Amino acid sequence: MHTHLVMGTLCAVLGTAVVASAHAAPADLPAGPIRDRHVLMEGIGKQAKIIGDAMKAGNTAPVAAAADQIQTDAGKILGLFPPGSTDPKSRAKADIWTNWADYTALVTRLQTHAGALAAAARAHGDVKGAADAMFGACKSCHDKFREPEKQKGH
Repeated sequence: MHTHLVMGTLCAVLGTAVVASAHAAPADLPAGPIRDRHVLMEGIGKQAKIIGDAMKAGNTAPVAAAADQIQTDAGKILGLFPPGSTDPKSRAKADIWTNWADYTALVTRLQTHAGALAAAARAHGDVKGAADAMFGACKSCHDKFREPEKQKGH
């Protein structure tokens, strides 16, 4: 029961983050890798929301396709973080470039867990466990390498 609560909470947090990030329109970011990675990450967030909503509803049918898309998109992440691609409007921490090996490992972890989730969904295996692992990979990377959302009025 505890893991269902954790999963539900994590999905709600990710869903909220997707909605909140939609307020920072890509047009506010400079063209090129900074804007491109914002769009890519929003797409990953939308797929994560599909997975979270499906898990809450007990319907794993849409999980495999969404996890496949996350796995594909995760393969594009590193190419969108060339050295020096920073901007005050970006939430990417400088630690990404100073700790590239850890960042690469976490991105690879997301890609691996997304693939495992897609496989579990197709095989009617441990979809919940695989989803927990994938969402854990998202959270680990966000906690370490993404600035918190700025609150309005602060």
